Amino acid sequence: MALLLVATAAASQPSASITFQSPSQGWNVFATPHPLPFGATAAVHFNVDRLTQCRGNLNASTPGWTLTGYYQFNGGPVQSFWVAGFSSTPNPPAPAIPLHTRGTLAVWFENTNRWGCQAWDSNFGSNHLFTVQ
Repeated sequence: MALLLVATAAASQPSASITFQSPSQGWNVFATPHPLPFGATAAVHFNVDRLTQCRGNLNASTPGWTLTGYYQFNGGPVQSFWVAGFSSTPNPPAPAIPLHTRGTLAVWFENTNRWGCQAWDSNFGSNHLFTVQ
């Protein structure tokens, strides 16, 4: 019975996603739906071809780089999430942002590697902005 209640509660929450397309797709960025629904969790779909600087592997198979996403509601505290590459957490969760605050959501990405390289994906120097209602 408890399993049924959990499944029902999860199904009743609105779904949302934020997509960051590759250069071959025109660098498009969009949220579905728009505006994003307060109380949902937005799945983040980031095409890693957007940020290819600072790559490199260790022993030919282990990533020596990490792609991290950051988000901020209304200029408040910055939160982060793993997107791709090396993770110190085995089986990290899929990239997502809990939409627990109404207003402006800023999102940006950073790629770093173990050799000190750092690169950013933002909206031409500004963060990608979305509305949560």
